[in-house]
Amino acid sequence: MTIIKSHTGVWIANGNEAIGYAALHAGVDFFAHYPGSPVNGVEPHLKHLNLQHNRGIVFNDALNEHVAALSAMGASMAGARSMLVMKHVGLNIAADPLNYVGYSGVRGGMVIIVGTDPGANSSTGEEDVHWYAKQFNLPLFEPTHIQEIYDTVLEAYELSEELELPVMVFVSGLVCHNTAPLQPRLADLKDKQFGFSPNRAKYINVGESAVKNHRILIEKIALWGEQQKGAKLYGKGDASTLVITRGNTHQHVLEAVELLGLSDQVDVLNVVAVYPIPKSFMALHLPNRKQILFIEDQDGFLENQTKMELFHLLKGSVHGKDLVPAYGEITAAKVTDVLAKFMGVDYQFNALDALEVPERLGTFCEGCPHTSSYFAIEQAIPMDKRVIGGDIGCSSLPPFKADWLLCMNAGVGISQGMRPFLPHQSIISTGGDGSFFHAGLLSVMNAVQNNLPLLHVVFDNRSVAMTGHQVSASITVDYQKLLEACGVDSFTEVNAFKPLEISEVIHAKEDLLGVHVIWISGSCALIPDPVSDYRRANLYPEIHPEKCADCTLCYETLACPAIMSNNQNQFEINLDRCMRCGVCYEICPNEAIEIHQILNPNHE
Repeated sequence: MTIIKSHTGVWIANGNEAIGYAALHAGVDFFAHYPGSPVNGVEPHLKHLNLQHNRGIVFNDALNEHVAALSAMGASMAGARSMLVMKHVGLNIAADPLNYVGYSGVRGGMVIIVGTDPGANSSTGEEDVHWYAKQFNLPLFEPTHIQEIYDTVLEAYELSEELELPVMVFVSGLVCHNTAPLQPRLADLKDKQFGFSPNRAKYINVGESAVKNHRILIEKIALWGEQQKGAKLYGKGDASTLVITRGNTHQHVLEAVELLGLSDQVDVLNVVAVYPIPKSFMALHLPNRKQILFIEDQDGFLENQTKMELFHLLKGSVHGKDLVPAYGEITAAKVTDVLAKFMGVDYQFNALDALEVPERLGTFCEGCPHTSSYFAIEQAIPMDKRVIGGDIGCSSLPPFKADWLLCMNAGVGISQGMRPFLPHQSIISTGGDGSFFHAGLLSVMNAVQNNLPLLHVVFDNRSVAMTGHQVSASITVDYQKLLEACGVDSFTEVNAFKPLEISEVIHAKEDLLGVHVIWISGSCALIPDPVSDYRRANLYPEIHPEKCADCTLCYETLACPAIMSNNQNQFEINLDRCMRCGVCYEICPNEAIEIHQILNPNHE
């Protein structure tokens, strides 16, 4: 038995850190994830704790969520405690194995952490993935504050081993990024015996055996739903109005009730065990209510489940998604407004009027390899002829150079269906190195298999940069040999900071039949390589006003943020921001940019 003795008393933690502490104190043996905000901070924090306490946790920095889910299942089937972490859209990728993990069950506890994102503050969309819990028939908890995150994860491991099922824990972006006091528990880590015993009745889920195990799973989850008490009532207990909450909205509702002076008129029932709902507990508090209001974000999963399971107890008027939007983040102001109108309270939310701010597109960082790469594509093919397929990643962020942005590998996938019908347009599919190893390679293989014409550009900045600079597989994998083994007709690697060379390659490949991959390599500006460090220390560029013809190629077309217009309407380079990538020097048609060499004895 191992006792982790660390800090005592109260800690300060955000949601990601609370999950990491809980994993450590629960004795997690195996951690698998695919990085994605708002839960991309769990992995680095747990790695730090693992080193600090010499815990020996095995980490699987998976290339996609499907692989991560299967590996976590394998660890728990062998008796280890595993944690699986992903964002909400990743649950789509992991859904295939998670549809069956309840059939086979697990030995060691398995907890699935999913970061949700109402309002799409850090995601392409705000898809509501609560419905997967009912599809998987796995318990789902949704904690509402930092301490509850920590406690819920610890209790989820106990429940997982009791039911021999994985347990899902959803944490929203608002809760993940919140910071609050945390009271930890003393970890009591018992020695485990790992091993796997074949059991065909459990693990061979095909045909009749799959149907049998599905029935067992449904009966098990239904029984637990009748017994569990994962909810808490706030208020007197006999108010005529009951507001039911979960997740983000709970704290907002408590604040609104106090703000509006409704403590004597409204009870609040917060449900943490969102699936299956705690029927017995809720049945005690639903009767004799004149009106019930569900205040929850997204599609109204809790309202739906309550109406399905406990409709016979809903005697008064029931409202929810008819008053609360199913889209966007449900803010404290929105909750207060909805509750005030529902209760007939004349209340004006005391906040400054929102300013009308015009849309301001983002831009790539100074020295970003994607800046010069997209510049090269736009210079190689005229706008009226080119179609650029976009993918998830830094390359697809504002200023939105691609023509569509949907999901991982949408660039290479959609392009294959579009190309046969647009013979007079050049279609270039794009994607980052993270997307390529996530599932892009399979899409390229599909084009080879079906003999489809495809020009695919991979933007390799040597890291999974958008989610926290996790190490890219391009560091360790020989991607050229990999692609050539898959049968691509040509592979060309070019320097991301040589836009003229990139343009030449694209122009040469754009109308060829077959599958052609252009691999554009250049380190992310936020984690520069030794060459970039040397250039930053020893070089500095200068724009000579007398040579500048005001063509604005560097200022508007390239749009490097380090190039500015001064109060004399002349262009100049802000050396504090400039990364010395040299792209502006290469593209200037007037030789107005000069790069100076300085001697720095402190830099080798």
